[in-house]
Amino acid sequence: MTRFYILPLILASIIVLSSSAAEAGSKFFSLWWWESHWQNQDFIPYYANGTDPHNTQWDKTEWQPTDWITMSGGTGVDLVNRWYTAKIINRQYYDDGAPYLDVGINFYHLSGLDKRRVMDTVNYVYQITEKQPKMFFLKDPQTDKVIGYYGTDGLILQ
Repeated sequence: MTRFYILPLILASIIVLSSSAAEAGSKFFSLWWWESHWQNQDFIPYYANGTDPHNTQWDKTEWQPTDWITMSGGTGVDLVNRWYTAKIINRQYYDDGAPYLDVGINFYHLSGLDKRRVMDTVNYVYQITEKQPKMFFLKDPQTDKVIGYYGTDGLILQ
């Protein structure tokens, strides 16, 4: 009769002793990991911090469009042409005096930070905000809807 109680008692004790919170710390049964293994394990699993407000999440980032242009090894126009090939941008045009930029399907796969950087670089290469109306619309050609705009305040997506 007691042997029927021993097996559940052993299983219950293993479950209680091995369960812990989901954290990157040493566990009870982690005897094969030495203590120094858990040091310097800080990492950021996401590209953006989800607790920062949208309008301030890129304030601490030091980046210039020339960084990407230099890394690509060509001119700014060459880099923008690569984005056409990668289907990040489809086309640029004017409609009733307002500049439009049709985004490609892969534009939506970029992080929010990279979407802003792509538009910063397009503006840097073509100096769109230096001319009237000092902004350009972003349009989705599949739905034929304006999804945002880029102006002197930066990228605003709707």
